[in-house]
Amino acid sequence: MSPLLAVEDLSVSFVRSSLLDRLINPFPLPGFNVVDGVTLSLMPAETLGLVGESGSGKTTLARTILGLIRAAAGRIVFEGRDVQTPADFRAMRRRSAMMFQDPVASLSPRLRVGTLLTEPQVIQGLPMPDRRAAAKALLALVGLPASFVDRFPHELSGGQARRVGVARALAMKPHLLLADEPTAGLDVSVQGDVLNLIGELKRELGFAAMIVTHNLAMIRHVSDRLAIMYLGRLVETGPTQEVFSAPLHPYTATLIRSEPIPDPRRRSHKPAVTGEIPSVFRRPSGCEFHTRCPLVQSRCKTEAPVYRPMGAGRMVRCHFPLQTGGQEREAVSRASANQRGN
Repeated sequence: MSPLLAVEDLSVSFVRSSLLDRLINPFPLPGFNVVDGVTLSLMPAETLGLVGESGSGKTTLARTILGLIRAAAGRIVFEGRDVQTPADFRAMRRRSAMMFQDPVASLSPRLRVGTLLTEPQVIQGLPMPDRRAAAKALLALVGLPASFVDRFPHELSGGQARRVGVARALAMKPHLLLADEPTAGLDVSVQGDVLNLIGELKRELGFAAMIVTHNLAMIRHVSDRLAIMYLGRLVETGPTQEVFSAPLHPYTATLIRSEPIPDPRRRSHKPAVTGEIPSVFRRPSGCEFHTRCPLVQSRCKTEAPVYRPMGAGRMVRCHFPLQTGGQEREAVSRASANQRGN
């Protein structure tokens, strides 16, 4: 089976400059890659969790896939077609949709819910004899009353606004849904409702989903595969349960260990990743995680690791992957012991 979406060596470059720099410098300033050489794929009806700390480039990658941000390099292939021109992206957006992080801010405060739900179809020029009936059908799809067609966004709760966002994203019956932090800012009970809703609609409608999040507890139960990002690069990918049970990258392992456990008898006191995430404008030499890695060795500080396959659909960017045997595993154990001794 061919991938629904394939991203190959994708990079996104931003320019860091002040207004004065742009006025006095007639030549284009060099850019800095905020997403650097990302390669991943998404199969039809699959759910991929894109995980990482704030500032790791997850949202930038998702927006670039839909053409909302221009890529500096790389390829995007959607349903077997190379997406390059603005016309290609417009055609792709007819069969894909994005849920934005803020459920209320992403809805125009001047428009009623009924208008917001049918706006994508109007923009794409699709025939729609009765907009009001179409809006009510979308509301029913996400479990909201038909009377909500006349409400404004400020009259909705956070959970209701998120459901309207789901309905709006599904208005075009997309083959691909990109959801940016779909549970951000919601109560725990409402988070569960939203996730269950997306899961039910995914099974019913058969679309694929890429979920951008830093909530590991949430993504563990809804994704088929995980892609872990750090400083704009993928450091590990693989099936969700295998990544959780046997992480290969120290960054992944630390994220998993620091996830809170909702059981007083099993409460975890293990710290999150220590230190601040470096800036993409001043990337560390060698392995970029070495400034925060608990198992860092001299090689990590000078030599950049290669993103390499580890079998069973897993990839890792690390000189000394965890859960491996031989010399690599022994080196990691020695480094860990030395750190405990300090």
